[in-house]
Amino acid sequence: MAERKKKTEQAPPPRNFPDTRQIIAAIEAIARAEYGGIAPRLASLFRDVTDLYAGRWPSHEACEVTYHSIEHALDVALAVARMIAGWNSIESARPFLERHFHLGLAAALFHDAGYIKEKGDHEGLGGKFTLVHVARGMEIARNYLRRHEWSEEEAETVAACISVTDYSAVVDVDSLFNDPSLAILARMVATADLVAQMADSKYIQRMDDLFAEFKEVYEFEETEALLKKGARVYRTAQEIKDGTISFYEHFVVPTLHRLGRMDRYLTNFFADGRNPYQENITANLSSHLMDISSQWRRIGDILEELGLASPEQVRLALSRQEQLTALKRHGAQDALRLEEMLRTWFTGGSRKGTCLGDILMEMEAVSPQSLAKGLLAQMLPDSFYESLSARELHFLLRTAILLQNVCKGPWILGVVMEMTNEVLDCEASTILIADSGGKEMLVTLPTGTKKNQIYGRKIPVDKGLAGWVYRNGKPAMVGNAERDARFDRAVDREIGFVTRSILAVPFFMNGQCLGVLEALNKGNDRFTRHDMHVLSILSSMLANVMAGVFCAQSAR
Repeated sequence: MAERKKKTEQAPPPRNFPDTRQIIAAIEAIARAEYGGIAPRLASLFRDVTDLYAGRWPSHEACEVTYHSIEHALDVALAVARMIAGWNSIESARPFLERHFHLGLAAALFHDAGYIKEKGDHEGLGGKFTLVHVARGMEIARNYLRRHEWSEEEAETVAACISVTDYSAVVDVDSLFNDPSLAILARMVATADLVAQMADSKYIQRMDDLFAEFKEVYEFEETEALLKKGARVYRTAQEIKDGTISFYEHFVVPTLHRLGRMDRYLTNFFADGRNPYQENITANLSSHLMDISSQWRRIGDILEELGLASPEQVRLALSRQEQLTALKRHGAQDALRLEEMLRTWFTGGSRKGTCLGDILMEMEAVSPQSLAKGLLAQMLPDSFYESLSARELHFLLRTAILLQNVCKGPWILGVVMEMTNEVLDCEASTILIADSGGKEMLVTLPTGTKKNQIYGRKIPVDKGLAGWVYRNGKPAMVGNAERDARFDRAVDREIGFVTRSILAVPFFMNGQCLGVLEALNKGNDRFTRHDMHVLSILSSMLANVMAGVFCAQSAR
């Protein structure tokens, strides 16, 4: 004990080392529920792996990479624990034993330890080990488990489970194990690794951290050598972000299927028909499709990808857009922000704005036909189009026709929202628009039986699910509002309404989140990812129409 204390004093954790207690407590709660308590070796495992990442092992430096961190290792371990519990809840005839539980957690906790440098290695942060981190993690796990009296068989089992997280080498998982249960466990570990990182609420933002690791390995391995080996080399973090949807569709989903869709046991764990991991992934992907950072920059990217405008033309147009926007925002006659412009428009007025598409056409960089093609690719991607039913396509067609007359007033949008209730089979819906200070949202176009009572109300952005969507710029889907901590019951109590289920998506215009589109109480209270896509498309359509209105006004 004295030796351990001395090591701790000599090697304190990094200044920004995260507090891991909450995640560990959640895993321990599952251990108690499934196996009646916390085994001593499990408690030691949590403590020792935390020490490894904090730099308190005499053999290793503190973990310096920020994507493959202790938080990620624990997130994967928690997902594994939940899958095991979900399995046990329906496979009572062949449940995972406590020993299996320990093995799965050990593999999860050590699976990315290979990014940690050995003591005295001060070259880089650890990203240089990207191509070999799996093998290094296997060896670190083996050595630790052998030193702490885990059996040789257990040490090799954990190492084999970690090997399955090397997605560049497709292996026959069953051939690695004599026990079928261990093969399932290995699939769960690899599944948890993919699901946990993509469900991270900051997944898209953390691509910058991932690129930093890639950039380091490019420097150590040399880009040309990597290209000859067939490795993918990214030039920027944005390139990784832009490939998120493709990565999920063409790599993550097929890999999850190859692993046997172990993530379905997460739904069994939560027991209410929900899978928060999939919901978070949906939110991340939907948010990315709507392009949180700048909707009009996305159309620029699409025009480039389609070969309709050069990077230089888009860059110059964006520069001009920023200059014009700055002049308008700071001018004496046009000092209102977009939020105020939109609120004013809803009550009968309108303000000026600047559109990248118009600038590109003025520069003769693109033709109207080319811009239209880009807009279609932005607002209605092929993957969405193919999944839409005839009824939903009819809804979008009718909406597009009505929105041609949006200059006549916001009542047109009221009709569109009523149509939205029909296509989503929901009881009510509304558009909430934030004030210029981002402190309140105004209920502008409510529908449903209580629309008169709620119209014009101001909702604080720090309360309720709509406030959460606005603050985070991400969609949210809730099947049981009463059980969601983000839901605020105050409005329901005041107007005599009962909110059961909610679907809400952020409303972006020119890259700014201006408010929220919200649908309430689906017939079966089970809004789906597909519903979220439909509402997201509607949000994008409305944003583009509103931007068009402001662009037209600016030309007068």
